[in-house]
Parts: sequence; C-alpha cells; structure tokens
Amino acid sequence: MTEPAEARLQMAGHWLQIGHPERTLDELKGLWGDAAVDYRAFLFRGAALHSLDRNMEAADVLRDGLARYGPNVPMFQVLGSALRAAGELTDAETAYLNGLSLDPNDPDLLLGYAMVCLAAGQTEKASALVERAASHAPESAAVSSARAQIAFAQGRHKDMRKHSEKALSIDPEDPGARALHGTASFFTGDPRTGYRSLASAAASNPNDHDLREAARAAKLINHPLLRPLRPMQRFNPLVVWIGAVAVIYGLRAVGLGPLSTVVAFGWLGFCVYSWVAPPLVHRMINRKWGA
Repeated sequence: MTEPAEARLQMAGHWLQIGHPERTLDELKGLWGDAAVDYRAFLFRGAALHSLDRNMEAADVLRDGLARYGPNVPMFQVLGSALRAAGELTDAETAYLNGLSLDPNDPDLLLGYAMVCLAAGQTEKASALVERAASHAPESAAVSSARAQIAFAQGRHKDMRKHSEKALSIDPEDPGARALHGTASFFTGDPRTGYRSLASAAASNPNDHDLREAARAAKLINHPLLRPLRPMQRFNPLVVWIGAVAVIYGLRAVGLGPLSTVVAFGWLGFCVYSWVAPPLVHRMINRKWGA
C-alpha cells in the first residue's frame, strides 16, 4: 500500500474518532486499488455511515466487509449497533451473537446485545447482560450509561440519575451520558440541572434532532414565565386541580365564604395563565432557536 493511501486511511480513522464522520467518508472516497478494499476502509465507512444515521447503508458496507475478511468482532459490533438503530432487532441480535461467539466476554458486544434486549422489552435479560459486561469493565462509562437506561425502563429514576452521574464522572464529555443525566434530573425534580445537561448534549450533537427537541422542551419548562406552573410540572395536574377545589370548598365549610371566593378567582386566573403562557413562551423559544 502506498504511503498516501495509508495516510488517508489513518486520517479517516482520526476523523471518525473525534466525531467527524463526514470527513471520514471524504477521506475514504480518495482511496484506490487495494487501499479501497482494506479492512479498515470497510470498518471506518460502516461506522461513519452509522454515525450519520444511514444505518442500512452501514449494514450493507459491513456485511460486504465480513464477506471479504470473514467473521471479526469490530465489524459485528458496529453492524449490530447499526441494525438496532434501524429497528432491525432480530438481525441485530444475530450480529451480536455472532460477535460473542468469537469473544464471549467483549464488553461492547455484551452492552450492545443488552440494548437490543431492552428495545425488545426483555429488561431482565438486558440487566443480566449489562452486569456481565460490568464484570469485565467495571469502570466503563458505557456500563454506567446502560445501567441508567435499564433503571429508566424500570421506572427507577433515582437510580437512573445515580448511574448517569457515575458515567459522567468517568467521561464528562460523553453526550449520551449527559442526555441520560438530563432526563433523570427532570424525573427527580431538578429541571435546571436537566436543562443544562440536555443543552450540553445537544450542543455536542448538533445534528441530533431528538436531542435538540429535548433541550428546547427543557428550556421551555425552565422559562421564568412558567415558574408559577411548577406545581403542574411536578405533580399530576389532576391532583393539583383536586387540591385547589378541596381548599375552596374547605374554606366555605368553615364559614370563610368571602375568602373562598377570592381563592376561586385566583385559581381561575391561574388556570387561564396555564393555558395562555406555555404557547407564548414556546413561540418565543422557537424564534430564538431558529425554528
């Protein structure tokens, strides 16, 4: 292989590692001869396409690489991840199992297979796979993030926050862990931290539409004009409504009719505000975010 071709392959891997998959694909386009079908060219191209959510294209490239070079763990790992992202859970499971047949203790394969099981609703199996991965990589941020996702699926929001905080303590720059931490913060009654974490994750992944929308929604909840509506956000709106009605009728029952009237009008004003304020703030934020 010529030096320029080798340099292109190395640069493609560099761009992929630092999160610029488009640049990876640009480098790979310039390859020729044997370099164009080098093992790394298949792996880097597949991983770059996967990063760009072109998951079925990625799967085709990786399958071609496997056909040429035979079974190997890195290609099975990326293939499984791409197929899972595309919703092809059965094929993703096959890819991970093929990889695990080569290396039963590979943490990335175990975690990837766990996420397939979680997507299929097999929470207990997913949890067992994550703990098996943890036995081989106990200080892995990916293990803590996977534990956070399982805790979320099981409705254990405090555990979700704990595990996401552990992931961030290991890798503070991990956008996935930061997104999990933001979500967990909202569920545990800390919307300010939730917004900061989600906004940071969105800034690290500007092309991720879902993260951008989550950060936008988090900003809406934290807007000063919506602070009076925090009880509605923190508790079930029906519970808040029943509580207000109970207070109004309770005041009447103890002979404080005039005060109950004042409270009733105040409650009516609050209800109107809760209907009018969110759409207005939403439009303001959309203008600011360029939507």
